[in-house]
Amino acid sequence: MSEELWQKYYGRPNATYENKVQYGMLIDINKCIGCHTCTIACKTTWTDGQGQEDMYWNNVNTKPFGEYPRKSNVTDPSGYDYSHSNLYQDVPKGKYPDLWQFYLPRPCNQCARPACLPACPTSSIYKNENGVVLIDQDTCEGYQNCIKACPYDKIYFNKFTQTSQKCIFCFPLVENGQEPQCVKSCVGKARSFGDLMDPDSTISKLIRDPSLGARPYKPERKFGAGHRTTSTGPRRQYRADFGTIPSVWYVLPKNVPEKELEKYFGFAMKGLLAEPHTPEAPIKMKHI
Repeated sequence: MSEELWQKYYGRPNATYENKVQYGMLIDINKCIGCHTCTIACKTTWTDGQGQEDMYWNNVNTKPFGEYPRKSNVTDPSGYDYSHSNLYQDVPKGKYPDLWQFYLPRPCNQCARPACLPACPTSSIYKNENGVVLIDQDTCEGYQNCIKACPYDKIYFNKFTQTSQKCIFCFPLVENGQEPQCVKSCVGKARSFGDLMDPDSTISKLIRDPSLGARPYKPERKFGAGHRTTSTGPRRQYRADFGTIPSVWYVLPKNVPEKELEKYFGFAMKGLLAEPHTPEAPIKMKHI
């Protein structure tokens, strides 16, 4: 990633939404152990209400995802054996001794150019001054166009409230000087949080200069999460080729074949597009 491209997207206020702050996250995949503590911390804080029983704003995927073996004596119509729900999820790929797999934590990307926002016919989706993409629950009419538009499948429909809901980057906590719950609760201290548009922020420095990860650092004073270390190596966004400019970055996992990494983090100038396409907005905006 070149400094020129970084400055293009983070060195000035957002050209479309004019936010001068863009909170983002850097997740070190090498330190994620797949414990799902972040997922549970998020759920118990934000999605424990009616209609949110199966809603996980933050989740951790296993890559590659193992397949359930077919059984001839199971009652499930699909023919798969689900009696041990986690037994076949962590199935490494490759041939011994060159086996590989990794865990991929996935909150909302809080995109700089979100696809969900222009798809909303009621203008209920907006970017706040800190670059966080939010859905106004008072004006959302449940059309679910945003769910169809999000290429990351990170927007959910609440059947009880009849509204779309998503990760809010814990903005009420952030505004009070705290880090998001997924960052605070991470057992492996795999996550860093801060302002991507601030050239002096810890997260900005860590993404732009991977060599800094080898040394302990202390996040911004206003968050005060203590010292952490981050792996060296390339930093990329997940599926940046969708053209939405994700604000969540990853330290790529080690010991994974490059051709496999390209499936998740490639196809876009090593994670950052020079000229991303404009997300389609086939739904006409409703004038309110």
